[in-house]
Amino acid sequence: MSDLENSNNIEETTLETTQGAAAVPAAVEEAHVARGDWYVLQVFTSFEQKVCSAIEQKISDFNLQDRIFKVLVPEEDVIEVKNGKRYERRKMMFPGYVFVNMEKDDEAWYHLRTVNGVSKFVGAGVPEPLPDKDVLRILNQTGEVTVKPKLEIDFEVGENVKVISGPFRGYAGEIKEVLPEKGAVKVMISIFGRSTSVELDFDQIEKNV
Repeated sequence: MSDLENSNNIEETTLETTQGAAAVPAAVEEAHVARGDWYVLQVFTSFEQKVCSAIEQKISDFNLQDRIFKVLVPEEDVIEVKNGKRYERRKMMFPGYVFVNMEKDDEAWYHLRTVNGVSKFVGAGVPEPLPDKDVLRILNQTGEVTVKPKLEIDFEVGENVKVISGPFRGYAGEIKEVLPEKGAVKVMISIFGRSTSVELDFDQIEKNV
């Protein structure tokens, strides 16, 4: 199970993970906060999708459509840069948690608690809903609103890299600065015997192993 143990922790994680996300249009706000509240289930690690599917089945079996509206395992698009190549993939934002949009209802809570793989609702003794502002940021990150994929950096200051494209192809040097907002690094390379700082995109370099 995840190390997060209470609603304060999950809210702090939500804010940290979604910091800097694009503003959410008013139309999206109205669409996603009009019905019920969003609650968080703590589940066994690697059971997130299984729990999500099981809840959807229970909604159908017990006619809970008027009390449980949506089940979500939040994911976001990330770009990894490895060995000079960019890879885009979906990444789970909160491993060990499933988000449920529902009405405050004892019967619905009971059905959710009895799903295989569910540990508990997040909350101090009773389920506590997430603030709307945090929910909207999560929905923004999951693709409810088009956002630029997050860049996942695989380079660190002090690493030795080799330039694989561009005018400095074939040179090698040490990373002196990482510029995530630009998708680039500054590398010190030796040109005509003189150490020079050059700025290179992530996909122009690879680790020199």
